[in-house]
Amino acid sequence: MWGRAGRRGRGLAVYVAGDDALDQFFCRHPDEFLDRPVESAILEYENEQIHLSHLTCAAHEGPINPDQDAVTLGPRVRAHCEALVAAGVMVERRGAFTLRAPEDFPAARVSLRSASPDSVSVIDVKQGELIGTVEAARACSTVHDGAVYLHMGRSYSVSALDLDRREALVEPFNGDWFTQPKQETDTWIEQLQDSRQTLGVKLSFGRVVVSEQVLAYQRKRQPGNEVIDINALALPRTSFTTQALWFELDELASGLPLDVLLGALHAAEHAQIAVLPLLAMCDRWDIGGLSTNAHSQTGVPTIFIYDGHPGGVGITRQGFLRFEQLVDDARRLIAECPCAEGCPSCVQSPKCGNLNEPLHKAGALELLNLMQAAGS
Repeated sequence: MWGRAGRRGRGLAVYVAGDDALDQFFCRHPDEFLDRPVESAILEYENEQIHLSHLTCAAHEGPINPDQDAVTLGPRVRAHCEALVAAGVMVERRGAFTLRAPEDFPAARVSLRSASPDSVSVIDVKQGELIGTVEAARACSTVHDGAVYLHMGRSYSVSALDLDRREALVEPFNGDWFTQPKQETDTWIEQLQDSRQTLGVKLSFGRVVVSEQVLAYQRKRQPGNEVIDINALALPRTSFTTQALWFELDELASGLPLDVLLGALHAAEHAQIAVLPLLAMCDRWDIGGLSTNAHSQTGVPTIFIYDGHPGGVGITRQGFLRFEQLVDDARRLIAECPCAEGCPSCVQSPKCGNLNEPLHKAGALELLNLMQAAGS
């Protein structure tokens, strides 16, 4: 934000706020917008997919010697180069790694927008041209049949998604509705990397496997968000490994009835995802979450917040390191919103796979207040 305003030199920068949670937070706290320290830039150089792409591009410029180049290319350079040899991308000669096809130019295939090399092409069938790409992991939720896809300020309707051909066929759309996918999400803790007790909960960070399946999509009228209908989809289940923080609310949640607890956990999860961009340089669309009253591995009420990019890019690591601030920001977001039961400015999310059901604003505020009190 400041980078954009600063490039204008002497002049007036106008911030036009929307009704989403983060914009409304700034409207209520202009001091946070003007004086708060800039959010942390994130760089996850150990992301395997990113590192493999970097090594491939580096090998195009010259042979990689793991003993000499580990200082700049990281401690896993040898293991990843050997993986690229096994994949047929590199060859090893006299202790150095080079491209199997020296004339190849791998940088042309490395996306600056995505960590994953696997993408789906979005093709405008009216013009017969490629207008963009979508990460394969997000294709089912973004460019499924019937989806309204936004690109460069223009709306398109998806007529067909072919996962085998990695193509989504779209055409210009001028309707008065938008779409939101309904999906089922599960998480599996693969590796615990760090944990601590704080704010009356057990907070953990590590690697998780996120499993998702888009079941249907909802059409909503705009403006007004009136629900038009829900349409079923038959799409495969997908999964990816990423970084996540999660916290277990065993005793703190024990006083809430089950029907309140489910909505309270869900609303607290949404609020924390909404304000995490205050701590890490990201967008809420870069983050996912899951809340459950009894996770299969923890056995207790648990909230997961995970990086939405395969391998993780360091977003939730910042949330783990600054968890106390994250909880306080989420608590203030909910407490200061004047709505009665939850709205897009506090606990409703435009990307919720459960279509924002159930949500219990008062219960979420009670949970976050209990956490705050436990830490004081």
